[in-house]
Amino acid sequence: MIKNYFKIAWRNIVKHKGFSLINAGGLALGMASCLLLLLYVSYHLNYDKQFNNIDNIYLVENNQPGDGKIYTFAATPRLAAATIKTEVPDAVRAVRTINYTAEGLLTYKNNSFKKSGLFADDGFFDIFSYHFIKGSAANALKSPNSIVITQKLARTLFGDEDPMNKVVKRNNQLPLKVTGVIDDVPVNATFQFEFVLPWVMFEDSNPWAKDSGWGSNFARTVVQLKDPSSLTRANSIMKNMVERHNDGNKNQLFLYPFSRLHLYSEFVEGKSVGGMIDQIKLFITLAICILLVACVNFMNLSTARSEERAKEVGIRKAIGSNRSSLVSQFIIESVILSMLSTAVAMGIVIVSLPYFNNLLGIQLALPYTSWVTWVAILGIGLLTGVLAGSYPAFYLSSFEPIKVLKGIFKGGTSALPVRKVLVVVQFGFAVFLITATICIYRQIKFVQEKSAGFDKNNLVEIPIEGDLQKNVEVLINQLKSSGAVTNASVFSQSITENGNNTWGVSWPGKRDDETVLFDVFRAGNDFIKTAGVKLLDGREFSSANQADTAGKTVLVNESAAKVMKLKNPVGTLIKWGDTELTIVGVYKDFVWGSPYEKTRPMLTQYGGNNGATIDLRLNQTKSVSANIETINKALKSLNPAYPPTIKFVDSDFEKKFQNEKLLATLSNLFGGLAIIISCLGLFGLAAYAAEQRVKEIGVRKVLGATVLNLTTLLSKDFLKLVGIAILLAIPFSIWLLNKWLQKFEYRIDLSWWMLALAGLLTVIIAIATVSYQAIKAALANPVKSLRSE
Repeated sequence: MIKNYFKIAWRNIVKHKGFSLINAGGLALGMASCLLLLLYVSYHLNYDKQFNNIDNIYLVENNQPGDGKIYTFAATPRLAAATIKTEVPDAVRAVRTINYTAEGLLTYKNNSFKKSGLFADDGFFDIFSYHFIKGSAANALKSPNSIVITQKLARTLFGDEDPMNKVVKRNNQLPLKVTGVIDDVPVNATFQFEFVLPWVMFEDSNPWAKDSGWGSNFARTVVQLKDPSSLTRANSIMKNMVERHNDGNKNQLFLYPFSRLHLYSEFVEGKSVGGMIDQIKLFITLAICILLVACVNFMNLSTARSEERAKEVGIRKAIGSNRSSLVSQFIIESVILSMLSTAVAMGIVIVSLPYFNNLLGIQLALPYTSWVTWVAILGIGLLTGVLAGSYPAFYLSSFEPIKVLKGIFKGGTSALPVRKVLVVVQFGFAVFLITATICIYRQIKFVQEKSAGFDKNNLVEIPIEGDLQKNVEVLINQLKSSGAVTNASVFSQSITENGNNTWGVSWPGKRDDETVLFDVFRAGNDFIKTAGVKLLDGREFSSANQADTAGKTVLVNESAAKVMKLKNPVGTLIKWGDTELTIVGVYKDFVWGSPYEKTRPMLTQYGGNNGATIDLRLNQTKSVSANIETINKALKSLNPAYPPTIKFVDSDFEKKFQNEKLLATLSNLFGGLAIIISCLGLFGLAAYAAEQRVKEIGVRKVLGATVLNLTTLLSKDFLKLVGIAILLAIPFSIWLLNKWLQKFEYRIDLSWWMLALAGLLTVIIAIATVSYQAIKAALANPVKSLRSE
């Protein structure tokens, strides 16, 4: 019997090729979209899941009160790790890590490579279970001049040679011995590096770090507990740890599960409120909705064709078939179509995956060797078939054989309200997706067009490394003389990345209970001219001014002047800790951190030629390529051991919008696919409606109806449903998108024209979809349709 069901099902699919193609195409697109989205979701859900004891690993977070709220960040004092090991009985290990602040130069023989790394305490590889290809976790970082490298870096440095105990030079000076080789770090891991160096090496390179106390936060501290049940007791001990060791410091440390770090990284008032998980939930919902839209198409088209199957059902019932056997047959038909669609969907995923990865800048891959993956894919195909075929199966099997065989049955009538509801749901979803795409793009554009506060065009940055540390002034003078740059200055860090801040600023009239967080930025000569920041009052720094070089002066931004309520800020004496500083200039606010957040008060001190980057203002009268070529030649001459690194500030600044752009791209892509799938269903329904009314159209045409009259007649019912979908989708879109916009301090208002445009586009899409079938039917020769009459 089952074999016969499969035969009949296959014959029906082949007999109605056009219908089957539309159904299978819609399902295939829906499943391909769903699979791509689930791959993306899986990529993020599996962040850091490669570690064996991930449930026992915690990152120390730091709650810092001030400005009437609580700031949360992962930077901790260098003393925290040792103190946690001593004072928290359930702590098995505690280690410090810090990113290599600039790409490190590693040299073997005559080959040099810039690679990113970490400094970490011994015990780092005992907490994180990286697989050692050579060496062991226990001894990897014991020696102060050791280095652990990834397999990829080992091939880059040594080729086919055995890397163990080979000596490489760091920054062309310090010899390092390779003590371990580990597997390459997965792309979906929080710590990204190609080598790890002992913590002691960081302190030797940065003497300030060795002497820093509880008030200096710069290290990330990772703790391994005996088991998760120890967390509450550990956090109660750590809560006032900083205050116990540094009286008056109100910072509170707490352990945060490492497994939640990627998805729940957003904190408000010291508590986790979400993060990437919000985007993941959105895309899971989108994946389910797209699959449901595809299933809705199947239901609509199957029930619309009910009259053609009515006689089949009537005859089968008359000769003894029961309802369950009919339901089984129709569901098997649906499952066969669904499994064919699954095969096509897999082909679409395989072909589109490289483009998808390139679009998102990530590395998704189908785990072909995992049986779980194949079970999941087959499960989705089977579930989709059962889900899509369930309603048509139960509806078709409910026909009364007497009415059908007497010819008094009119198929499709009782299913009509359900079909209408499903069409409304489909196009309501389409309206929301179009509105969301418009809103997201407008929000990104709004923030991009908002002034950055500095001129990021024709501005480049060079990291200060190697011999360049002693040749900064020589390089700047040489480039100015060549005409490649017009201005240059040394900054304490990239102008596109925020970093240091302090609570220790006081000024005349400050209340005792007032705490304000100030960003701190150091700059050299010509800071204002180089960065293109607008000077509102006073002067900028100069090496010719003794007060500047002695560190007695400071520039402040306009937000700092407002916070300090200074009518005439220039000349005012303020204090940073115990150091007295004179304000010599006020500059306009510029975006240092997130462009979506309000600019904080900022202090800028004179740093001379000591800093992390040289910023260069390119000469606009010359071509960019000529300027860059001149800079490259100068760098190779003055710093030959290091490959030149030149970063364009405008490109780095654009990365600040990366997450929102990704959201917009995915919404646009999958929203478009959902609309295409909806249109396939509407196309099929319109074709069937035209087919059912072919005689009516013939009669009307003979009686004088025009093509426009007939097109309107066939289109109006569908357009009514689209109109209802728009009316229902608008309030939902307003509620959800306003909720999304609330997380931005600088945001647009959801305007009426966005909703109107989304509705108009949906109507145009619907008209374009239906009109083809309507016009085709209206242009048909009425003689053919009326011949039998």
